[in-house]
Amino acid sequence: MQKTQVIRKSQTPIISKGMLRPDVHFLRCPIKASMGVFGRKWTTLILRDIGFRKIDRFNNLIESVPGLTPRVLSMRLKELEKDGIIQKIEDETSPTVVRWTLTEKGTDALPILMRLMAFGSKWYADEVFEDKVPRSLNEIFTKPEAQAIVQRLYQA
Repeated sequence: MQKTQVIRKSQTPIISKGMLRPDVHFLRCPIKASMGVFGRKWTTLILRDIGFRKIDRFNNLIESVPGLTPRVLSMRLKELEKDGIIQKIEDETSPTVVRWTLTEKGTDALPILMRLMAFGSKWYADEVFEDKVPRSLNEIFTKPEAQAIVQRLYQA
C-alpha cells in the first residue's frame, strides 16, 4: 500500500516553478491584498483624479467621473481614508470646505496607475485616443512631477 501525503487547506502550497522565489512564503498574495482596495468599483478612477488631475473636492470628483454617484463616492472616500491611501483636509477658514489628498501610501499607488495607463495607451489606443495612435507615458505626462514618476518606473 502506497502512502500519500494529504495537504491541508491551511498549508501554503510551495511553488517551485515560475518567476517567484520558492523560499519566500506569502501569507496572502500581495496582488490579492492590493486588489481588495484597488479592485473596488470607481476606486482607481477616484485615485487618478486626486493624484494626477489634482481634483480634490467632492463635487468636482462627482463631475469628473461619469456614472459615479454621491453615495458611492462618499463610501469610496471613507474606505480609502480608512486604508490610509487618502486623507481629508478641512479648510481652516471654512469647516464646510473639505479637500482630499494622497498620503504617502496613496502616492506609492501612482506608479501602479501609470502602468495601467501605459498598458491602456499601448494596447487600447483605438478606444483611448481620438486619433487611435498609441502613446508612451512620456507623451501623456509632460509636467515635471509626473516625469519624475515616469523616470522611476523605467529605472525600476
